[in-house]
Amino acid sequence: MLTNIIEQIERTVLHLEPQHSVAFLNVTPQWAIEKIQRARFQRTLRLAAERSTFYRNEFKRRGIDPRRIEHPSELGDFYTTGEDLQAHGAEPFLTGRADTAFETTGTTSSVPKRVFFSQRELLEMGRLSAIGLYHLGMRREDRVLSAYDCSFWVSPAVLRMALQSLKCFHVEAGKISPPEFYERARDYKPNVIFGEPSWIVRLSELARERGTWAMKLLFGGGENIAEEARQFIEGVWGAPLYLSYGQTESFGTLGAECQRKDGYHRNDLYFFFETPDLGPDGYGELVYTTLARNVMPLIRYRSTDVTRLVDAPCSCGLFAKRITKIRARCDEMVVCGMGNVGPWVFEEILRGIGSTVVARHPDGRPGRTSSQSSCISSTRRADAPVRVCASAAGPVFMRPAAVRSQSSASSRRS
Repeated sequence: MLTNIIEQIERTVLHLEPQHSVAFLNVTPQWAIEKIQRARFQRTLRLAAERSTFYRNEFKRRGIDPRRIEHPSELGDFYTTGEDLQAHGAEPFLTGRADTAFETTGTTSSVPKRVFFSQRELLEMGRLSAIGLYHLGMRREDRVLSAYDCSFWVSPAVLRMALQSLKCFHVEAGKISPPEFYERARDYKPNVIFGEPSWIVRLSELARERGTWAMKLLFGGGENIAEEARQFIEGVWGAPLYLSYGQTESFGTLGAECQRKDGYHRNDLYFFFETPDLGPDGYGELVYTTLARNVMPLIRYRSTDVTRLVDAPCSCGLFAKRITKIRARCDEMVVCGMGNVGPWVFEEILRGIGSTVVARHPDGRPGRTSSQSSCISSTRRADAPVRVCASAAGPVFMRPAAVRSQSSASSRRS
């Protein structure tokens, strides 16, 4: 009874104006959020066991009784993987009627993972995203341009719902080339831009030469980015760049940065997060269970992303706990005598090298680093070449030319 009352209050709060939602959630006691999590987890588990042929068969085969499970860890070594989605297709996971679907690869596999959702789920995720954007300072009077790739990708759809909730003016440009975006954007004078970090780097290089306009913030999704590249972007525009973390399987954002940029505030209302197998440094693969999905719930989904859960409160005052910046993908780490080695190692190796570094996909096209490999070429001296082939999750290699050349030319504002 108490849990039902708490959940009803939470749903009501999410339908309020974002400023009221933020204020209420920030004073919500942690025990109430944890109670909602456990109740939603048990409900999701029962729904999956009753209506999903995949989970019903897996639970039966493993002798799992959903009625006796109260916490994800009690499922032992049972997980859902991306390979399950690719091998079985989406249909065995469905538990309700779908209104829309999105696709992702997430690896170099040519087989897409299809994930289905309802319109209600889309609206709710949009409202929750609006709360996060409001916390970053976005308001109704802001003018937003989005350069997210609209081809089967979930982020543009969720962002659209969030901006409608915020009542912002917004235009969806799609992922057109930075030069075309730059010329067409000037007429709208946006003070907020959304895009993939590598694309924002290229736009910033262009703006550095041609001039900028007043900006409140930039927001990146779909990739990670080196702090050196972030500093370059922020220096060009005179505005902060914030990052989000998510997957199509999760229906977009699992977490987003606050103004402190000290990890991603995670969405504990809609997900149950775990890192079951931790290394000595406290990092492990992020595993999550969806808590508010009635069409295609996922139980203990292995993200393949390596991170660390942070339960200590953030100085920004937001109620949500955090996960650290994604360190690597599990299939891109090598365990050897010197420990776990992954793409993040090269950020320190190459830091401060004032030389040319080029990041391109194998076919020569720039694009998302989440599903491709990047090849970089760097030189400490003309006669000492260093060549490194790194995975996509090491966007540490997205170094803008201005940063690499250590150029001191200043931006022009128009």
